[in-house]
Amino acid sequence: MEIVLKIGLVLSGGKSSRMGKDKSAMKVGKETMLEHSINMLNSVNLDNVVVSGADFDIPDLFPNKGPVGGIYSAVQHLSLSTGDIILVIPNDMPLLRPDLLQRLMQQSVIHQCTFTYKNHPMPLSLFISEGILERLQSLKNSTGMSIRYLIQADKVEELSVESQDVFSNVNTPQELDEAVQNYRKMCSQ
Repeated sequence: MEIVLKIGLVLSGGKSSRMGKDKSAMKVGKETMLEHSINMLNSVNLDNVVVSGADFDIPDLFPNKGPVGGIYSAVQHLSLSTGDIILVIPNDMPLLRPDLLQRLMQQSVIHQCTFTYKNHPMPLSLFISEGILERLQSLKNSTGMSIRYLIQADKVEELSVESQDVFSNVNTPQELDEAVQNYRKMCSQ
């Protein structure tokens, strides 16, 4: 099977309720978390980078269906099909590095299957298969779907990583403060 498209997808459809304001606009370092996410994906050799969410490139076709709703919307909007790969990241992982994303994408291309990092559903290099497409279609009639359930529709491989910190999500003001401190430490090394 030949890989047709490699797409980068930033999920930015959440409500930011625990933060109290739009997380994507919050700064860690010199850029917002959304800008950081877009720049991380642009550093990987992809055909296109898009943002899903109500105010972005691809609005959710099924609001309130979580991250898988954003993935479903991207697959539909971009007419993705079997053999395509979507490199999916949330807009709230400000410590994520481009080499980790590149590694995920490379492994999906080589092995033609979905790749994640051990114990982390995201970032996710989602290899589109018939099983994945069938699970996405079933989202219409469900209240939601977890990433783990979606990717179990086909072969999934996990990669190890030296530090779990890079996968930290920022959902609260306290987590934002911690991310800013960790970012400063990373920059000073």
